Amino acid sequence: MNTVDLPLGVAALAAELAHGELTSEDATRAYLARIAARDPPIRSFIRVLREEALDQARAADARRKTGAGLGLLDGVPIGAKDNIDVAGVPTTGGIALYRDRTAAHDAFVIQRLRAAGAVILGKLNMHEAALGATTANSWFGRCENPHRAGYTPGGSSGGSGAAVAAGFCAGALGTDTLGSVRVPASYCGTAGFKPTFGLVSTRGVLPLSWTLDHVGFLAPCVADLSLLLDACAGFDRESAYARRGPRILVPKRADPANLARLRVGRPADLSAVALEPAVAAAYTRAVAALAARGATIVDVDLSAYDFTRMRREGLLVSEFEAAAIFEKDLAAHPEGFSDELRANLAFGAKQSAMRAAQAYRRLAEVRVLARRVFAAIDVLILPTTPQAAFPFSAPVPADQADLTGLANIVGIPAGSVPFGRNADGLPLSAQVTAPAFEDRLVLDVLATLEQCAS
Repeated sequence: MNTVDLPLGVAALAAELAHGELTSEDATRAYLARIAARDPPIRSFIRVLREEALDQARAADARRKTGAGLGLLDGVPIGAKDNIDVAGVPTTGGIALYRDRTAAHDAFVIQRLRAAGAVILGKLNMHEAALGATTANSWFGRCENPHRAGYTPGGSSGGSGAAVAAGFCAGALGTDTLGSVRVPASYCGTAGFKPTFGLVSTRGVLPLSWTLDHVGFLAPCVADLSLLLDACAGFDRESAYARRGPRILVPKRADPANLARLRVGRPADLSAVALEPAVAAAYTRAVAALAARGATIVDVDLSAYDFTRMRREGLLVSEFEAAAIFEKDLAAHPEGFSDELRANLAFGAKQSAMRAAQAYRRLAEVRVLARRVFAAIDVLILPTTPQAAFPFSAPVPADQADLTGLANIVGIPAGSVPFGRNADGLPLSAQVTAPAFEDRLVLDVLATLEQCAS
């Protein structure tokens, strides 16, 4: 089978598999051929699990023949960020020290995917320790943006974004601490989604920040994200951070064709974030598109939320917790960590208990602010990143995660969807977030934007 015949994304591939139009083995071989031919200069994969993936694909095909298929994801090839455990395979976290540290068990999210029949294609490149947003990884190779060589795919799930954008897998797992799924989705022109905190377990994921880490998804379109969420969400009694949705909540939904009952919040003033002109224009078009579908646009006062300061507070918490996570390995084997990562961990380690407590308190105050804001609206629309993808040769913008950090701090669902391109042909995007456990509503609104952008 020629790789150009592959349908685009989880939902489209699942439909062809279900209808018998192709086999999982054919699809898996096509992805593997595409990776072998095109990934060497992109470096989205750290490790390709060729034989294991083919074995899983054959098993999926055998199940289908006997009518014992496991569902829509059965036989669909998925990539996993390399801080997510796959049994029998090293989990590097993008760190040299962990090149040969083999996982004994699957992460919870991999267990869920396997139960749904998904094929695990391999482990994806990432920013070292997930502490950064360029995926310029000095140990495993700099991951390139498929849209333009020499440009960042974002991070820390840069390999996940690049692999999806390049068509190397039907979808990918990433992790998101302050925006690490949505930033690469924005730069690479894919759909990306971070669920409500605790809805998808992080057990078996090499942590960066226990209090801010989320598992999320990247895929070609919003329908793919919905299928991945269906497969991976579930209460994990073995995780201290797992959450059940409140039983009394009736989740809101939106009809993408008619948003007449939807209240969409937009910040009355976003001047504190320096948006590139093309980003600002795309954001304005996205808001107008929702209004054209009948949504009521509500200007909300976010002046009490300092985007830059709170991103810094979230970063401080991440570095403070990461210093504790990596303390023993860093002390024993400092040569296994890059100079940049050692410096970031040293910064976290030197923070006083008082300073850390202040940061945690400020994050908690944001959660109260968010409740007030969402009392008057159903969803909030924001740009995803203040800029489009930028060259590795340029200074790294400090504000990459200014607009994404809010959802992690509050623990609410958030997603990004492509929305046009700039004058250089690089992807632009829009971001939607909503109160906790309104994940489906976020996906509905993202689907509306996806329709409007096409």
